[in-house]
Amino acid sequence: MNNITSKHKTDLLMWAGILVISFIFIGIFMAFTTTSPIELIKKILSAILIMFLPGYVIVKLYLDDVHLTENPALDRFILSFGLSIITVQSLAFLVNYFAIHSLDMDQEIRIGVENWVPPIIVILVISVAVGLKFFKGKLATFWQRLSDWFQQKLGDNGPMILMILTTFVSLAVLYGVIRLILLIMLKASGYQPY
Repeated sequence: MNNITSKHKTDLLMWAGILVISFIFIGIFMAFTTTSPIELIKKILSAILIMFLPGYVIVKLYLDDVHLTENPALDRFILSFGLSIITVQSLAFLVNYFAIHSLDMDQEIRIGVENWVPPIIVILVISVAVGLKFFKGKLATFWQRLSDWFQQKLGDNGPMILMILTTFVSLAVLYGVIRLILLIMLKASGYQPY
């Protein structure tokens, strides 16, 4: 029970720190810009959503006991920020790359729909993290059966061939997901690419 309470305290300290930093940024921006406070709050909340929430979910699901420093709240902050940047920014880069090179989207259209990219990616990252955690046992069992079958049919090279096939299938699925994100963005913006 004490361990659970300390983890909740750590989470509260991390989110309180993020809240304090957010208020400091709001104050600084209000003093030096003419942007309305509502717009600043929306921008900072969206930044928190993009830069901390996906990583925080991954940390809570998979890395809850990892310690980098003596301060567990700082550990959560660092891991949440780093994992969010790695996942969301990498996928955003890929989406932008495919928008330019695969769909041949004009710059005006990309600018018009770029507000849709981060929320869609955040939802996708959180969904995949929760789904993998939920189906972890079933996926491990399925992978073991598949590996055994490949080894039976192809000998000692079977697991390596399975890994190569899985890599190609994973890349194809990633490409399909990126195309789906782009098509959702385009549909939401009212643009028809075809």
